Amino acid sequence: MFNRCCSFRSSIDYKIIHDPKPIILSNNMDKIIKRLLWYVPNIESYQSEKNELISEKLYDDFSFTYIINKMNMVIDRDVKWIEPNISFDDNDWEYYEENICLNCQKILITRQKKLSKTNDLLRCLRNCIAHGQFTVVDDYIIGFNSCKNGVKKAVIKIKPLPLLNALDSLTAPKSKELLLAYAFEKAGYNVIKEPVSPASNFRFDLFLEKNDKQYAIEIKDFRGQSYLHLKHLEKFLFHSEGAFPGIERVLIIDTSRVTKEIRVREKEISNFRIIDINQVKELLKEDPIDILRM
Repeated sequence: MFNRCCSFRSSIDYKIIHDPKPIILSNNMDKIIKRLLWYVPNIESYQSEKNELISEKLYDDFSFTYIINKMNMVIDRDVKWIEPNISFDDNDWEYYEENICLNCQKILITRQKKLSKTNDLLRCLRNCIAHGQFTVVDDYIIGFNSCKNGVKKAVIKIKPLPLLNALDSLTAPKSKELLLAYAFEKAGYNVIKEPVSPASNFRFDLFLEKNDKQYAIEIKDFRGQSYLHLKHLEKFLFHSEGAFPGIERVLIIDTSRVTKEIRVREKEISNFRIIDINQVKELLKEDPIDILRM
């Protein structure tokens, strides 16, 4: 259940009106504000780059949970989503006006269902800053997002640096590998270093170990294709054959499904399996399913 504050309240008074104007920021906070205003992914800024991973419906809950965990927050306790047809609670809004606790972070947002949760958070945070309805207290940003007609949309009280650090991880070149590694770790796997392979130059994305069994993970994105084609499977099998003898090869297809023809071919190959989009969904649940033991 959402709590407006923690059990160790350390309150401080503040004013949302900047005094002096312009607001005086440390060099570090100045850079943070500029990043949130212009450069974080998928916001309404010409400088903002698109990032599909934090927009994808498949990874929505999991990537948001990853960010919240990296911020040392707990979703049920610290995040409150308000349904679009429900009015923002005035008591919630007023609770954070003029006085806040510096021992906890809180996020209250009226949900936009067409956006991922991460995009929704970044949009509201950017709006707080762009509209000047924010201030900085210690290492916190406290911001309010409301429409011109006075309709309340969001209250955000966070330490922004851990948020940006988590976003950096999710927008890095190997971000999907990182997220899936995090998911497998939650399911009890250890991420291990790549074993020495004199037999092949093929490089897998990830290596896992659990109960003395090792797995070599290859993640393939066939965006735009509803089903994995046999030619793509055969190409992978050809190039990865013999790369790591004794280690089970796992091909993860998180954008497509698998046909009966592909499953028949899969059964013909020893020490190999295919994980499709439906199984990835099982791995990404709050209580993850061990999809390599199914």
